Amino acid sequence: MEFLIITLPIVILLLSVFLLRSKGITADRINTIVLGTASSQRDTSKRERSNVSRQQRSKNNILSRLYLSLRNQNVQSSDKIGKLLLRAGVRGDNAVEVFRFARFVAAICLGGIAFLIVTFAEKFEVSQPLKTIIVLGSGGLGFFIPTILMVNKIQKRQEDIRAGLPDMLDLMVICIQGGLSLEPALARVSSEIRYSYAILSEELTALNVELSYLGDRFQAYQNFHDRTELPEVKSLISMMYQSEKLGTPLGVAFNTLAEETRAERMSLAERKAGSLSSKLTVPMIVFFVPAMFVVIMGPPVLKLMGISE
Repeated sequence: MEFLIITLPIVILLLSVFLLRSKGITADRINTIVLGTASSQRDTSKRERSNVSRQQRSKNNILSRLYLSLRNQNVQSSDKIGKLLLRAGVRGDNAVEVFRFARFVAAICLGGIAFLIVTFAEKFEVSQPLKTIIVLGSGGLGFFIPTILMVNKIQKRQEDIRAGLPDMLDLMVICIQGGLSLEPALARVSSEIRYSYAILSEELTALNVELSYLGDRFQAYQNFHDRTELPEVKSLISMMYQSEKLGTPLGVAFNTLAEETRAERMSLAERKAGSLSSKLTVPMIVFFVPAMFVVIMGPPVLKLMGISE
């Protein structure tokens, strides 16, 4: 029975993580993603208008105001989770619900395991308040584990996108100078970097589709920035939008931005190399210095003790 209590939440948690896996953009899912984005935006605007009308009708009703407040908080929480999952590359239809379910299962799983350990382990003898703190702390840790995993995934995706931006901009310059417009150039570059920078290729494909289907091009650029949250991407979409609005040549702008991103990437590598010595200080003190003292002082100490001749 105890084995079933431990293994069942773990199986459910693994199933939830499997459902939250990243899904690449394929030809069959492109229209669904874009139409779903447009539909969600329309639903959000309708929901806001409905909430405003309900608030006007129920100003004097305490229960109605409480209900609307809780509903607005739930909607804001869902939007925040949705943006987090979108930046992590999770584009499932029920990704928000699965993510919330994964947090709940992780909290129950770790809290249950901690409860079984502190209750049935013979050598784990602590006071009852400390047991309660351990169980609640384990449950809270399990609740935040999916969020930590998503944030870590976002950081990895941002690093991959940042690493591929200079090469992508160089290819865009070649395509623009070859006579292609923006949408065909994005499609060609995304297909060329599909194997070297898969995440950046996926985001460019989504941007190209939104530019083709959405009526507001600035909204497509803003969605691209919301999916990446990178200052380099913000500079890129500002440059493309201003170039389309003012009629400036895209090739020169892409070439300048490619040089800036490459110089910034080199500067970041130099800063990391400069901070390496300070980061190695603590590991050297903890691991290398004791071993060095043992190697240097070990033989004289053993000789003085008469253990070694």
